[in-house]
Amino acid sequence: MTDTAHHARLVVVGAGFAGSSLLRNLPRALRGPGASLLVDRAEEYPFIPLVHEVAVGRIHPESVCFPIADLCENRCGFLRAEVTGIDLESRVLDTSAGEVGYEHLVLAAGSGPARPPENIAEHFQLFWTLEDALLLRASLAEAWHAATAPARSAGELSSGALTVAVVGGGATGVELAAEVAVLFEYLRKRAVRPPAAEPRVVLFEATDRLLGWLNPYFHEVALEELGKLGVEVRLGTPVEAADEASVDLGEHRLPAAMKIWTTGIETSPLIKNLPGEHDATGRVAVDAHLTLPGYPEVYVPGDAGLYEDPRHGQLPPTASVAVQQGPWISRDLGRRMSGRSRPPFDYFDRGYIVSLGPESAVADAVGVRFRGPAAQALYRSVFLYYLKRSRDRVLATSDWAMERTLGRVGFGRPRGTGKPQAG
Repeated sequence: MTDTAHHARLVVVGAGFAGSSLLRNLPRALRGPGASLLVDRAEEYPFIPLVHEVAVGRIHPESVCFPIADLCENRCGFLRAEVTGIDLESRVLDTSAGEVGYEHLVLAAGSGPARPPENIAEHFQLFWTLEDALLLRASLAEAWHAATAPARSAGELSSGALTVAVVGGGATGVELAAEVAVLFEYLRKRAVRPPAAEPRVVLFEATDRLLGWLNPYFHEVALEELGKLGVEVRLGTPVEAADEASVDLGEHRLPAAMKIWTTGIETSPLIKNLPGEHDATGRVAVDAHLTLPGYPEVYVPGDAGLYEDPRHGQLPPTASVAVQQGPWISRDLGRRMSGRSRPPFDYFDRGYIVSLGPESAVADAVGVRFRGPAAQALYRSVFLYYLKRSRDRVLATSDWAMERTLGRVGFGRPRGTGKPQAG
């Protein structure tokens, strides 16, 4: 073993769904500082599935963040650092805080957003992190305030001042488009004066289906529900050109002050540089035990790993997959250390839920498909369950309950003024 500044029997990179669920289920032999070490570059971890609700003020940002140190208490050590490279032969990580040696390594590094083509990247905002959500929230509040300011006429506003163009018809794009459309209706009902520009939400999808990796039922319901909310869905419409004020669609131009790119995921260079087969997003192929072929001590779960399930085919990069893989790896480590037999990873398809605004969703729960308020209730229940602490569950529930009485965070109006409240 190379002499390193840090060393642990088990090193976990990333405190996301796979990494955190693994650490909560560590076998006894790997519990405690010195036995296990978590490496992450952040102090807090945001609950990414709910950041679209932060963007429209339905949830306070503090309700979806937890300190990583709390996860590690009485479980493992915590090194706040960025991993810059891996020496697989020497079993050493290169990090911004020095070298880290390991016996077993879990690369739960997750993924990031796919980026727009370079020629238009500067004109689009990505939507992935809590910071992205807060930036969009500020843009929406500022645009609405400008459009409803006293004596403001449509001629004084730029064309498309209240138009939001969302590119990408996956779960992120669909959920965000629905939430923004509901936000505009919420603000319209509470406005002292009507906006001088027409609020619009336009969702672009390059293929002929929304939510293309799910059953067609999801596409059909999403298309219908988005239509009811006033979202303009344009299928078969790839976006390849844009400028600061608009999206160029070839034969015509859509003025849009706010343009959001939500076309998928991309893994980090750390994962892309691993040996083995990779897909177009950079995910690396893993074997039946979720380990890197040729390196059985290295697990790659969650969004970073590409696993071909014997029954379900290639598993998607979703939280529902990651939260099964994390605890399974913990059990597999326990079996390895005790010399027991090791069955392959067995994925149980619990189904999927996609939110379609605060009152509706579409779900497939263990083969049962349904929609509407009941699906939205299930959506909230599932994500409350997966929030890290009981405190966060209480805060999120309170945010949802108080929205009707206290208004939305960042979009309220102090009495006697036309300016949105900070929050």
